[in-house]
Amino acid sequence: EIKTPNDIIVGAVAVDKNNAQMLYVGAANEMTVYRSTDAGVNWLRVPLNAETVGGVTDIAVDSSQHLVYVGTDNAGVFRLRDVGSSMILSGHLLLDEPVLQIVADNTGAGLAFVRTAWKLYRAENFGLSWVNVDNLGSAPTALAITDGQPSTVYVGTADRGLVKSTDGHNWTLANAGLGMVPGSRLHIDALTTDPTQTNLLYVATSYLYGSTEVHQSPVGVSMSVDGAQSWLTLQSNPKTVIAELLPVSGEAGAVYAVTNQSRTPVALGRAMLLVANSRSSAVPTTSTAVAFDSGILAWVVAALAAIALLFAIANDLRNRRTPANKPMVGGMVRYTR
Repeated sequence: EIKTPNDIIVGAVAVDKNNAQMLYVGAANEMTVYRSTDAGVNWLRVPLNAETVGGVTDIAVDSSQHLVYVGTDNAGVFRLRDVGSSMILSGHLLLDEPVLQIVADNTGAGLAFVRTAWKLYRAENFGLSWVNVDNLGSAPTALAITDGQPSTVYVGTADRGLVKSTDGHNWTLANAGLGMVPGSRLHIDALTTDPTQTNLLYVATSYLYGSTEVHQSPVGVSMSVDGAQSWLTLQSNPKTVIAELLPVSGEAGAVYAVTNQSRTPVALGRAMLLVANSRSSAVPTTSTAVAFDSGILAWVVAALAAIALLFAIANDLRNRRTPANKPMVGGMVRYTR
């Protein structure tokens, strides 16, 4: 457990990829960011806008450029430069809708993107200015970026599936293997990348039907090991829509899913095997409960079998020692030497 500053509700967390001791926390109940250089022991308070009532929704860190992008619910995006001793506010993008997600690369390319419910914005000049990305052809629903060569940004859409780009200008569809049903639209519910493998991605999809009254039918979770050139089904036909995907770092095919009806992550793919092979898990899941119950059941069955065997042996010995003409008294056998 990391002790956060008093009287704040944590709305966002980010870690510097080049320095695991460097943590950033955004307050959901005030326009403030807190930075720790010692893994949460001490915190530096960095106010964003004291005149605005609101909170932080997401944080992205460009470790290469020492830039921190902070999204808020009613004041747009703040750009801060981390100079070590302090953080300097050095840019602001004012938006008329809440920021849902921010991503930034860490290779020095300066790619950074901001997603709201209806629009996608691309950073120019390392976030000193921003432009609206208007050639997606659909509203953005999910956002991820990988630090490859070159870095690639992936955007989930409301009805075109997944698109990707290496410059934020030109976009290509990346739906091979995700499946399409005639009369439906492919909706990306959640998207994530493995933090240690740039070509490993996970995506949760749904089909949308109708126009005036839209019906959403969950499809499942798919995995790509080649940078979204192709997809393999990892889990199909979930009962509810998946809202978040949490990958197990460095374990291809191991991912947890959070649905829109539960706060408990569910293990998918190889994550089930990892949980089953370990009695202790950092994240409680249905799979851990199943493995735990199965272990108890095995011990119970073994104990019952042992008791039955001892009872059979005792009964056999009693039959051998009891005389045929000796009467039973009170349900017990009386022996004389």
